[in-house]
Amino acid sequence: MDELKVKKDFTNIYTQKTPYSYLKEMQILQYRIADHTKPLYLSLAEQLYEKLQRPINVLDIGSSYGINSALMKHDLVMSDLDDFFLTKDEPSITQTKQFFEKQSQNDHLNFYQIDISNPALVFSENSGLCEKGICINLETDNSRLAQELPEVDLIIATGCIGYIGYKAFSNLFEVIKNQKAYSPISESQNITPIFAFSVLRMFDMEEIKKTFDSYDYSLISSDIEPIPQRQFSDDGEQHQTLSLLDRKGIDTQKYEDDGHFYADFYVASPKKLEPQLITMSKTMENLSK
Repeated sequence: MDELKVKKDFTNIYTQKTPYSYLKEMQILQYRIADHTKPLYLSLAEQLYEKLQRPINVLDIGSSYGINSALMKHDLVMSDLDDFFLTKDEPSITQTKQFFEKQSQNDHLNFYQIDISNPALVFSENSGLCEKGICINLETDNSRLAQELPEVDLIIATGCIGYIGYKAFSNLFEVIKNQKAYSPISESQNITPIFAFSVLRMFDMEEIKKTFDSYDYSLISSDIEPIPQRQFSDDGEQHQTLSLLDRKGIDTQKYEDDGHFYADFYVASPKKLEPQLITMSKTMENLSK
């Protein structure tokens, strides 16, 4: 069974001009994984900031409307976005930008975003949630990425792994490799990028792990307990998911049986920095306890 066929297709809500439909649907399904991953991403970003002593460039893959950026840059949670956007009258871009400008600002973070939805990226750019949005399919192309993406320090992804696979990471690594070859940064400073992402437990990570290994990266599954993503949309989605996990030999008793998708959390770094990655990961994991 194709894992992607198990999940409900939300394509229509990712291609609107504003996140109204997206947030409305996600509120119904109690999609709150971004609240759970926010402190984990921030921990890694702050540890990098302390090492590099400069603002951290974050690349959000599958960024959609810039939800991660909104939460991390402005110290918000999903319910704050619901309260603002899910009003009687949809807020305009001007009102949205003013809303974010009134919130606290994390000057340690610069966001760059990749998504296949141009309307979502345009919204994020116009709302001040990212420095640049790059609309490409990472699975098939990296040509524009090589031209438009600056060197990044932290690469995150919340929910898109499975929709993208090892080919996307291979394309991204080729861009990173070429950037490093011409980078003026000394070898002692060349400690990035670090990766951090959540992956639904039903997706197989074997090919992605092999890709990271082939580019001399260590990819490890953290010791963080599986993170709830959202409720199942209906009984059919739950039944198919449980059946799929059972065939893979994954125990659902403590997790998916309660009616939610659950995700594991991964981190990665260059192999030569694996001891530092483990230390950073342990610091991050303490936040989840």
